[in-house]
Amino acid sequence: MVIVNSFATKNVRRRFLMGQLALLLICGTAYRGSLWAQSAPAKTTSSDNASTRSQDGPSALSFSIESEMLTYRALESNSEAVACDIAAYLNGSSADFTNPPAGEVCTVNASANGKASVVIFPFDRTAFDDFHLWRADMGTMNELRTRAATYCPVSTVMQVTERGSGAAGSALALTPAGSALSLAQSVLGMASSQASTSPVGGTIEDQAFMDGVARELRSLSVPVLMPTAYGPYSLSVMDASRSPFLSSLDKLFQARVCLQDEEAKSDEKASAKSSIGKLIDDMDAYLAMLSGRTAAAAKNAELAQSKQGDGSAVTQASGGTAPTSSPSHLMAVLSADGLAQKLGVDPATGLLPENAAWQHLLLLKALESGGSIQKSANILRTKIRYSGGSVGTYAMFTMDGELECSGNVYDYGGSIPAKTFQQDLRHHNHDPASQYIFQRGSCHTPVKH
Repeated sequence: MVIVNSFATKNVRRRFLMGQLALLLICGTAYRGSLWAQSAPAKTTSSDNASTRSQDGPSALSFSIESEMLTYRALESNSEAVACDIAAYLNGSSADFTNPPAGEVCTVNASANGKASVVIFPFDRTAFDDFHLWRADMGTMNELRTRAATYCPVSTVMQVTERGSGAAGSALALTPAGSALSLAQSVLGMASSQASTSPVGGTIEDQAFMDGVARELRSLSVPVLMPTAYGPYSLSVMDASRSPFLSSLDKLFQARVCLQDEEAKSDEKASAKSSIGKLIDDMDAYLAMLSGRTAAAAKNAELAQSKQGDGSAVTQASGGTAPTSSPSHLMAVLSADGLAQKLGVDPATGLLPENAAWQHLLLLKALESGGSIQKSANILRTKIRYSGGSVGTYAMFTMDGELECSGNVYDYGGSIPAKTFQQDLRHHNHDPASQYIFQRGSCHTPVKH
């Protein structure tokens, strides 16, 4: 009897456990279904994709702030590597990572020739466009004053040499790819461990990379300018005596006044009067373009033509055509002129002196950022890990366009379990000396010809 009762009790317990297991399987199936459904990308229209996708491309399925933190940790390492490489090059030495001072990641012995300075730009911004306008306007004013010097020798004309500034760069945007592992759909598969890796897009942009490199350069006592973030003298009144553009413009006005006086004196010489008058007209055309008046005049002419009832064209006599412009042209030129003034461009000549403090132009580009979310799950628990990394490129030029130093930097921010993410994120000590850029040496001072 006892044996029968014991056997019956075991059957009851067995049925109870089987029922619990079946319930867990059902709940586990529903839970995992919702979990994986959350990781699937939402459907968007083509216009949404064009406006919302990041530089990581359409292969990035989602966003994770945890992975984003790891991409920025990798960005910090990349910034330190670039700064140490550039600072060592500028000082003609090498970066030492053995015992750096507090708050620094490397030691660079300062050059005996003084501090080298760096101007930082992104690869793909319009700062160079502003400088092209500035240089074109400086050349136009110089050409007009050169012609005026025939009649007004007092007007000083700058002597243009072969020195100039120029730098160009381009960057390719590559996209990281990831693949998802297939899920088992059987009951045995439900009880076993299942895994999936989902790529997540990063949002790191050029400005973050520039900020990181600038911070590290400043910690290594390298002065930095960042005109695309804040243009020199943008919030102060420009000093005409120190401004190359305003100084040249003032001389152009003086030349025009002198030409008017000479035109009044040449009544008996029709040919000379005609030449001077043409030159004055060319000056006026440039000044009108600079102030935006030609753009307004062209618009008014179009309106007047559209209002004519007989359909005849409205024409305006002119000795020549001048390019139209707007106040934004003048704003761009003045912005570039503020940087030129800070760089030490001589107001009298419009040229950068040979011994100017700012002789190096550093271009930076944040190419890639992103990571992944790794999930492994069974009916009892789910484990999640976050990872992230970033890729960047840089190139440093002299002001006349010669490449001095360049390279690519990339680093992995690590893979951290979600359970201990907060603790592990703050206890990461990477070794800057092991950064990939230093595996094949660093930038070397070029051989002097």
